[in-house]
Amino acid sequence: MRKQTLLRRLLIAAGAIIVLLIIAFGPSVIARLTKPQKNPSLATAEPRSFPVLASASGVLQPGGLENVNFTIAGQVQTVTARVGAKVTVGQVLATLNDSSQQAELNAANLAVSAAQAAIAQAQATGSSAQVAQAEAQLANAQVGLITARAHEAQTVLHAPETGTILQVNGVVGDTVSAGNSGFTNPATNGGSAIANGFIVIGDNSSFVFWAPFSQAEDVQIAPGQTATVGVDALPGLSLPAKVISIETSATQVGGVPEYYAEVALIASDPRLRNGQTGTVNVTIAFVNNVLAVPSTALFIGANNQLQVDVWSAGQAYTTPVTIGHVGNSLTEITSGLQAGEQVVLSPAGQSSL
Repeated sequence: MRKQTLLRRLLIAAGAIIVLLIIAFGPSVIARLTKPQKNPSLATAEPRSFPVLASASGVLQPGGLENVNFTIAGQVQTVTARVGAKVTVGQVLATLNDSSQQAELNAANLAVSAAQAAIAQAQATGSSAQVAQAEAQLANAQVGLITARAHEAQTVLHAPETGTILQVNGVVGDTVSAGNSGFTNPATNGGSAIANGFIVIGDNSSFVFWAPFSQAEDVQIAPGQTATVGVDALPGLSLPAKVISIETSATQVGGVPEYYAEVALIASDPRLRNGQTGTVNVTIAFVNNVLAVPSTALFIGANNQLQVDVWSAGQAYTTPVTIGHVGNSLTEITSGLQAGEQVVLSPAGQSSL
């Protein structure tokens, strides 16, 4: 009898607990079970027209970026160039200690004076042979003077172009090596964007963007094509640009032959800096009325095959596709889809294209 009473009490307690749980959590469970399933974001495969882009990462440079170096080694005696200063063609930027060159120049001047005196003496008292010998002596002395003047000129560094001093990589007292001067960019500098001359000059009021393109893209890029440039350090900024040139010789980039394009920015921004990285999109063609879907619908499936998820009757069905032209946000579908079919955008758990 006592066991039956205890069992009855336990059953009553358990029932009370179940009722309390239903009261507390029942509504939320029912709401979750009866909540309608939300469809994924969809897009329709349909004929579209869009620009075809060639994209590449690259680097910004001021226009006319140029390394300026002494052509001989020596010790720096003066530096008149200052970062940010405007300079004109021929302006003196720096000099080397020229004590040995001055000694050579003085000796050459003395040799010319001596040869001229010898000619005068020979003409006054000597024979025609002596005059000819003195004239030969003068000719040699004049060659020496020309050489000495050239050596003296090498101790003075002049601005090769009108522009702005962007870098001064030396101070008075430094010993410098002989170097080459000239315009620098990744195409001429083995893929490097570094400007490291003793003096670096450029036009920081206008910028160009250098980017390497693949062999397949290179043949589709031409001067005059429009482009846009985005800068990694300035999210959301998109600057209009135009292709200026495309290199005809390949540069090895990571062991792969690529071809650098020079793209001039049509608009500027005060926040642009030499060496900033970014991306350029060049419009290489325009396609009309082709079957296309948003590029975010494409993903890489098994065996690295391009696929989309077709949405039909509330279900997603993975379908392989082949593609044609690729735009900034749209991709042409050449097989695998029919116009009017719906595809899932950014399918969950898939590796996007």
